Formats: sequence, structure tokens, C-alpha cells
Amino acid sequence: MESHVECTQCGVLMTTWCADGSPTRYYQCPFCKRTLCSAYDEVFQRGALARRVVAPVRVPAASIPEASREDKRWHEVKGRANRWFARLEAEGSRCAPAVAVAVAARVPA
Repeated sequence: MESHVECTQCGVLMTTWCADGSPTRYYQCPFCKRTLCSAYDEVFQRGALARRVVAPVRVPAASIPEASREDKRWHEVKGRANRWFARLEAEGSRCAPAVAVAVAARVPA
């Protein structure tokens, strides 16, 4: 029997999946992306990250929490920062050999 799991941070039911023939089931919150594994039963017993619920609670679509304006803005800023760091990393790897050769040329033997 499949049990239903609720994220304690977001208060919503977590999605669930498992590999064919595997007794291990995985759960993921659709909002905070927290992922849990059924192999670690102590997580569910303590109820810190998620808790098992007897029956799924039917929540009207209007009451599903939506990201705040601040959360959306923070997500946008993090995306820009990630792109900037990726660009710096790419430029750094292209420039690194040239810098190493220039430094080696200055070092007296």
C-alpha cells in the first residue's frame, strides 16, 4: 500500500515514484524540491522533514501556496548570479593557460 507523505515545510503532499521492482520509494516536494527516501524511516518517525498522512487531503486549487514576490525576485537574482559565475568560469579556463605562460616567462631560472 502506498502511503502519502506531506512536506512539513510547505504543508503539501509530496510527489512519489519508485523504480520497477524496487521496494524503495522516493518522495519530493513540488515547491521546495526536498527529496526523501523510504529507506530512512526515522525521518518519517520524527516528522522533522516530512510526515505520513493517513489519507490525502484534498486542497482546493485556490489555496495552494504561491511564491511571494520576494521569492520570485530572489530566484531571478540567483539565476543571474549562476549565469555570471558560469561565464567567469568559462572565461577563466580560456585565460588560465595564457596567464600560466606569462607567469612562467617572468620567473628567473
